[in-house]
Amino acid sequence: MLLSTSFRLSAICILLVAAGFAAGCTGSEDFSNPLDPQNLRTAGAPVGLALLPGDEQMTVTWEDSGHDGIAGYRIYRRFTGDPDSTFTFVGEVLGENGARPATEFIDTESLKNDQFDEVNGTPHRYIYRISYIDANGIEVPDPNAPPDANEEPHQRWQTASATPSVAPPTPNVIVGDEVEDLTVKLFWQDYEFPNDFQIFRVIVSQRSLNGEFLPFRLRAELSKDQPYFFDREFDRDNAAKIYRVVAVDRFGVEAVKVVQVASPNLPPSPPQNVRIGFFARGPRYDVRIFWSKNREPDLGGYLIYATKEAGGELVVGRDLIIRRRMDAKDTSATFTGEEFILDGQNQVPRRYFITAFDNTPDRTGSRDESGMVEAR
Repeated sequence: MLLSTSFRLSAICILLVAAGFAAGCTGSEDFSNPLDPQNLRTAGAPVGLALLPGDEQMTVTWEDSGHDGIAGYRIYRRFTGDPDSTFTFVGEVLGENGARPATEFIDTESLKNDQFDEVNGTPHRYIYRISYIDANGIEVPDPNAPPDANEEPHQRWQTASATPSVAPPTPNVIVGDEVEDLTVKLFWQDYEFPNDFQIFRVIVSQRSLNGEFLPFRLRAELSKDQPYFFDREFDRDNAAKIYRVVAVDRFGVEAVKVVQVASPNLPPSPPQNVRIGFFARGPRYDVRIFWSKNREPDLGGYLIYATKEAGGELVVGRDLIIRRRMDAKDTSATFTGEEFILDGQNQVPRRYFITAFDNTPDRTGSRDESGMVEAR
């Protein structure tokens, strides 16, 4: 009896493991092919459905799954402002000569602008969904038996909705005249706001070191009280960026102004908190100079100058000579055994000055230095 009971328990365990393995495989298969009508996530419909509303039109886009055997797509819509509206066919996109079909459709068929519910003020929306046609001409999902009629509550045909509208005015973007190092200033202060204005967006693409522009990314969302944008996210001079300044109305319709601007080629700010200490050593002296580190990301380093003689106009190269070049990380410099210079009939220490420079030459090709600061 013990042997028989043990055998039955082992058999039950094996069956449970096998059932669990089978369930895991089934779950994996349900999610493996996004164009499979049994896929619980997509119901077989193309994914990535997105809408861009415009003036009496709607741009419908979706993702290319990369699967072979797709001959085309069909687009359906319904309007929430019509009582008991249903999805109706509005167009299709087909591949030509065996090419993959496009993943964009522009709908201009009888679309109305600025539709909203007069009772509660909410916008009426056009709702879209799409299907694909396989190489055999079969449409998936089947519009006559749509997945959202199935019993599975999580199996739905993906939709997207939006409302067309007259586009807002395009911002007149100008670049600011008052330049700062590593800063671009954009203004559109003469903007005429429509009644349905909602927000400004600033979307930016930066040119990389290999000359290619990187993908656009949203940098700011601004209210009507801020018709300007200051971009201080630069790590070098002459760095080009493309700016899209977008005006968006309450229905999501956009008007875009595109400008390309490069960061100004300016020197860094002069070093701050520059201090000096002298230590006499008989006929000579030691000196130590301190300063606070500059914050510019394109900082190349510092130059320390010293006077050759007392008095004079202090012309660089004639009266001032470079004593040392310091790295960007340095915040102090020490000189030992310095010789005094003659001022009248007295021996005095030399005067010391410091500048900061960046890693980009100026417009003449020379080193781009800040103004001088005397160490005191």
